[in-house]
Amino acid sequence: MFKVTTNQTIALAGLYQALALVQQVAWQGDSTHSCLPASLASVLKLDTNDFMDVFGLPQHLQLGLHTLLETLEKRHDPRVIERTRHAVSLMYLESRLQASPQVTAALSNDIRHIAALHASRDEPEQELVQDLGRLYQTHISPLGPKIIIEGDPDYLQREHCANTIRALLLAGIRAVVLWRQAHGRRWALLFGRTSILRNIATLQQGC
Repeated sequence: MFKVTTNQTIALAGLYQALALVQQVAWQGDSTHSCLPASLASVLKLDTNDFMDVFGLPQHLQLGLHTLLETLEKRHDPRVIERTRHAVSLMYLESRLQASPQVTAALSNDIRHIAALHASRDEPEQELVQDLGRLYQTHISPLGPKIIIEGDPDYLQREHCANTIRALLLAGIRAVVLWRQAHGRRWALLFGRTSILRNIATLQQGC
């Protein structure tokens, strides 16, 4: 049986949570979902071996777990197809990142600097969105083809929305890094459905 571990499931949930939030921002102009801060903050947590600690608590991944479940059960839904296409694109960009030690080191240094600033700010989220969006533009965008986001053009043209989407795509990259560290395999969603469903059910009990 193709087994998907709990850590691999957490990583996938983090990835699909970031992409679900991207869709919310693209179509609604913003997201007030309770999982948004955890996804953004996950980028800053570089020095932990506990996968769940990257997101804080299981309830901070509830959107990701729900979206991952939807991905398994509604594969032909256009929104599901779009998220999976973006997930594949982020996995490709992360592989290009790993192939460039200089870019990886520069990105890590910038993230640590932003994490230190973030800890001292009174209103951190808006500043964090701007900082993470800039990092995505600087370090990730040049690595490969641009990810085309579907949404309301009026929202997509707004600077805050564009920054939030870039910041969330960087959160998606962070989740892909976790996926790689957990030795995730490409065909997990196709052949690991049973174990993913089991892991989702266990993780949702903590939400």
